[in-house]
Parts: sequence; C-alpha cells; structure tokens
Amino acid sequence: MRASHVALFLAITFGWSWGFWALPVLAHHGHDLPKVLADLAASGTPAPWGPLIGAVAVALLRGGPRGVLDLLRMGLRFRIGWRWWLIVLILFPALIGGALLAGSLAGSRIAPSEAMSNPAMIPVAFIVILFLGGPLQEEFGWRGTLLDPMQDRFGALGASLVVGTVWALWHVPLFHFPNEAGPYYGRPFWGLFASVLMISVLFTWVWNHTGRSVLAVLVFHTMFNLSHWMFPVIGADTPALILLAAQAVVVVAVVLRDGAARLRL
Repeated sequence: MRASHVALFLAITFGWSWGFWALPVLAHHGHDLPKVLADLAASGTPAPWGPLIGAVAVALLRGGPRGVLDLLRMGLRFRIGWRWWLIVLILFPALIGGALLAGSLAGSRIAPSEAMSNPAMIPVAFIVILFLGGPLQEEFGWRGTLLDPMQDRFGALGASLVVGTVWALWHVPLFHFPNEAGPYYGRPFWGLFASVLMISVLFTWVWNHTGRSVLAVLVFHTMFNLSHWMFPVIGADTPALILLAAQAVVVVAVVLRDGAARLRL
C-alpha cells in the first residue's frame, strides 16, 4: 500500500471520528450548539465508524468495488483452526477475569457486573458489542488496512506499537466527556495507552497466525470489550494494575516465542 493511501486512511479516520466527537466534547464543556447538533451530540454520533469508513475509502481507491469486496471478504475468513478460535475466545476472559479475582483476593472491593447477576445477557451483549461496540467499526481499519503496510516497514512488533499508538490516540476525545463515553474514560489516559499498546501486539499475533482474518480480530476485539463488561477490572486500581502486568507477561512471552520480526513461528 502506498504511503498516500495510509495518509488518506488516517485523515478520513481521524477527521470523521474527531469531527463528530467534537460535538459531545463541546456540549460536555458547556458550549451552546445549534439544536440539530445538540440533538446529535446527545443521541450518539457516527464518530466510531471512522476507521471502517477510512478502510472502505482506501479499498475503493485501490481496487474499486472489487477492492471493497476483497476487504469485506476478510471478515468472513473463519477457517483459522480450533486452537486459534480457542485463543480468540478465551485469552481475554482469562486475563481480565483473572486480574479481577486476584484484585479481589488482594482486598479490592468491586460491585458485581450486570453480567454476573444476569448471565443470559452475555450472548446478547456479545452481539451488540460486535456490531455496535467497537469491533465492526474499527477492525477493518486498524488490522484490515493499516497493520500490514506498517509490518512491511517496521516488522511485526514495530507495526504493533505504531498501530497501537494510533489506536490509542484515536480515543483521546472520549476522555473529554468521560461520564457519557463509558467507564474506561474516567481513568487516566496512560492506562488505556499502555493497555492498547500491549493488546495491539496480541492482535498482530492473532492476525499473522490466522491468515489475516478480520473475522478473528473482530471476535478477539469483542471478547476484550465483553470481558471488561463481565469483569469490571478497572473499577479499582489494584486489579487494573494486575491486568496491565498480566498483559505485559503474555506479550513478552509471545514476542520471545514467535520473534519480534514476524510474531509468527
């Protein structure tokens, strides 16, 4: 992919998302908006769809309608082997649930999540998160469009850190209306930044082992967000720090095992 295509993807992604997120930011800080913009800010904006729109625009520029179809077909690539489906489905619940348990044993007190009191909601939450909670809006962009050009230039580990930095910075506006945006954004930005850098390595690891399956990273992303809903680990400092440490251990193990250049044996 040309550097100009990468620049176009980033320009569309950030222009679209930050442009629409500017509305609730302004409203949160007490600025008067025209009614139509105030209603849009209050009801939820299309801001999260920026990475997908950027990815589709670049695919259209590179290959026309066929390029868009090729991009979307990556979201149907399900033949990745049962071991990788197990990793995709289990890794984040184990890390995040384990960190919450360890934090509780260390004395942290966190209110049980809705998932624990109503487990029947978990499959529903999975579907909602997959389609509306980040994965669909983002993964055709971060992994499906941006990651491979960065791997060609920086290698797998370097690309993971570049994409992770872009991914984290994309979330910055959400820290300016934290109560409305969700529980992640009432915490210091450095926590999200560190976590996203580390999980970006794990996403590249999955991506490179599953034949560039957007479907695999869609589900991986969904399980990350779902696990945070099921196990509210960021509700207290101790379990949140335990989670960061656990993620770091897994990332180091992956890099040592599979190599920084490819993150794949």
